[in-house]
Parts: sequence; C-alpha cells; structure tokens
Amino acid sequence: MALSVRKLVERGWLTALLGFLIKREELSVRLNYIGDVRLRRDEFGALAIATYYAATRCQPGLPEELARTFSSSLEPRRAFSLLLAGLSLASYACKLQSSGNKVSINMSPERLSLEVNGVPAVFNIHCANADDIADIFAEDQYEVPEALSGLRGRDVIDVGANVGDSALYFILNGARKVIAVEPLPKVARCAEENVRLSGATDKVKVINAALSNEPASVPCDYDMLLSRYFSTLKDSGTCKVPGVTLGDLLNMIDDPYLLKMDCEGCEAQVILGPERERLRAFEHIIFETHPHITGVSNEKLLASLKELGFECRLRNTFKPKLGVNINIYHCKNSKLRQLNRIF
Repeated sequence: MALSVRKLVERGWLTALLGFLIKREELSVRLNYIGDVRLRRDEFGALAIATYYAATRCQPGLPEELARTFSSSLEPRRAFSLLLAGLSLASYACKLQSSGNKVSINMSPERLSLEVNGVPAVFNIHCANADDIADIFAEDQYEVPEALSGLRGRDVIDVGANVGDSALYFILNGARKVIAVEPLPKVARCAEENVRLSGATDKVKVINAALSNEPASVPCDYDMLLSRYFSTLKDSGTCKVPGVTLGDLLNMIDDPYLLKMDCEGCEAQVILGPERERLRAFEHIIFETHPHITGVSNEKLLASLKELGFECRLRNTFKPKLGVNINIYHCKNSKLRQLNRIF
C-alpha cells in the first residue's frame, strides 16, 4: 500500500529516499515501534525491497506486525536488524507462494521460521545475520535458475557459510547434502544451532575451518553483524582453526554439483592454486571476487576457469563498503555437459 507524502515525511522515508538517490552512504529513517535508525545505503535498499514484496504482494500488515514484535525488548539497531531478516524471509515466501509452492512463515521474539513444501529453515534471533539473509532471500543472490533447476538430490559445498543461511537456502531448493565451511568459531556455532532448529543435521554438515592447506588464526568471539566481511587473508585472532582443502571437502560428498564461495579472498587460492583441477568435478560454481583483498584481478580468475571448461557470467555487482566493488559470478561446466550429452 502506498504511503501518503505526509507519512513519508514523518517517517523520514522521503528524506532517506532522496539520500539514496544521490548516493549518500548513511540515511536516517523513523520506524514505527522501533524509532530512529541510521541505515547504510545497502540496508535501506534491502529494507525497501523486502517491505515492498512482503507488504504489497503477501501480507499488508506484516511490516508493522514484525516491528511491534521485535521492538519490545531490543535496542533500535538490533530490532531493525531482525525486522529486515523477518521481512526478507517473508518476501521470499511470497515469491514462492505465487509460484504455487506451499509456504508458511512464523516470526517470534525467539525465532524466525520459513517453511517451503514441508521443509523448514529456522533461525535463532541471536544467530540471524540480517544482511546475509536479505541478500540471499530478498535480493536473490543465489537464485540462478540454471543451477537451481538441477539441484534436487545433489550435493553442495558452501564455503563461507556464515550462520548457515545459504546452506539452508540450498536445502529449501532441494539439495541432498551441504558441506558448510565457516572459519569463525562463534559464527559456526550459530550455523550449527540454526541447522539443528531446522531439523537439518542429517543434511547439513557444518565445519569450523578455513579453506586452506594450513590452520588459520581467527578471532574467538567476532561481531556477528560484521562476520560477513571477515577474511582469513587479512584478519587474525587467538583461536586456531584447522585448514581444509577442496580435496578434503570433495571426499565428504558423493555427488558434487554446486560450489559456492563467499570467503573474502580464498576464492583466488582455489581457482589459481594447486587443486584448481578439482573444480572440474562441479557442474556449477557461484562465487564472489575480492581483488581488493587478494590483489588478483577478476579477469585472471575468469581466464583460469575458462581453461578448466567453465563458462562464466557476471551475476551481480554491489558495494558493501565505500569504494569497494564486489562481483558475483555464475560459472557452468560446459565440458561436463558435453560429456553428459555423449554418454
């Protein structure tokens, strides 16, 4: 439902929208029940998208209902974070429902829950990273139809699993098994908790390790909301976690189909390193590039993948931080498809 100009002004949305259009990095919005919150540019965009889908296409009163639910005992910034996570799951539910899927959502001060065709994805509110949930569920970061169409009953390796949101997304889309790799101990424990709440411990194996041929030193207690930017290549801490190689991970699955990498730089080590030939085992690869961390150009990574028989296309480009471009690519194994046609 469209807001009146008066309400837009009162809630700060009109000012925030103008700030968004002129590319301000921070915007102020007054949210019902929550109060005044300063948002990053990408957070404002995610909130607008999730609110639009949830309110106009599914449940008009849901944004206000969720704001009321999360405002009672939380400070404004945390309440906003959960509001965004809840609306992102709701907007995803609305899209699936319009396609004929049986979908239900359940939001409470303790849990965020989405169920698709009898398969649940449940997040403990203390283990919900709103930015990642918004990227994955509201903004369709991994919705690559060509890859998802063949996912049912197949296996996934998810590097940079964070709190398990992407692993559960792949399970909702039919994956048989997901190996979820996360180097930060606190975040990996959250992934395990969310997988447990979702009843998916038989499908998702969380590994607290770095994708590396040697152990990594990482922070023992890292801020959950900043964890998506952590890189073992530039950050360190007092906790030691083991390293696992791509070969180690492939030994844990029977039917490799999709490799997802969002690991703040480790993608360069995989694509250019001594195990690069093992990438041929996958039919699809979806990965982020971080040249500002690795010093390796996107062109060099794509050239290496092309040599291995992958056809890559740019999926998305965004700026989580001022002056830093993040690219997401989808690559499909053309040589493997040719072999499948022959046999």
